[in-house]
Amino acid sequence: MKKIRFGLNVIKIIMMNQIQDKTNLLLDMFQMFSRCFIIFLLYAYVFKLNGGLINGVDYSTTMWSMFIYFCIMILNIRRIDRLIMDDVKSGNIELFMNKPTSYLTLSFLKVVGQGLFSFLFISLLGTVIMILFVGIPSVDLKIFVPTFILSLVLGQILGLLIYGIIGLMAFFMQDNRPLHWIVDKFIMILGGSYLPISMFPPLLKWIAFLSPFGAVNFASSTVYASWNSEWLMRLGLQVIWIIIFGLLLGFVYKNSKKKAMINGG
Repeated sequence: MKKIRFGLNVIKIIMMNQIQDKTNLLLDMFQMFSRCFIIFLLYAYVFKLNGGLINGVDYSTTMWSMFIYFCIMILNIRRIDRLIMDDVKSGNIELFMNKPTSYLTLSFLKVVGQGLFSFLFISLLGTVIMILFVGIPSVDLKIFVPTFILSLVLGQILGLLIYGIIGLMAFFMQDNRPLHWIVDKFIMILGGSYLPISMFPPLLKWIAFLSPFGAVNFASSTVYASWNSEWLMRLGLQVIWIIIFGLLLGFVYKNSKKKAMINGG
């Protein structure tokens, strides 16, 4: 219980700092608006050419899926690997690793706190705008609300683990940015950034369904009708991938600490 309170306090402190500085919020709002404006106009034309349906999914549902994806991006957990890499290069990570509180835990909490206020504000404002201009999504609220929240949380935990491993690779490679770029593009493609998941060919849909890269953004699929029959399996896959990457992160972190001690000694 103390650890939970500590974590919430860390997130609260960092989030309050972000609230004081409105610059990040304004930049996130501009980025969100520009993305949605261009994408929504483009796909309105695409759906019009295809009679209003693509692979049995309408324009409104597809746009809600992409809106959710763009909201998730505002959390920007992808910055965790850059944070770790900077600490490794500066040598500060050796000091943090020797403190009682886990360095990785603090880093994760810091990243979440930095993006949480923008995420909540823009998501709530964007939802109202989406309802006014796109309409209310056709979802079963009894399934959608709890599974959306759970899938969102599990997906972000998985994302932190994946990007955390990339960050720790700075101990073993001079520059981890190429690795970040490759993994990041897989997550973006299989998460529905460049193309809505509803438009994926069957093979790519299965890859997105089964891979950890697609699992990071399963929350963006909660508006599709197929979610009602798939949610249990999808949440289960997220948990499985969290366990796998959690063990992998622990292994990499353990070896990173050994390398830090050797270099420090």
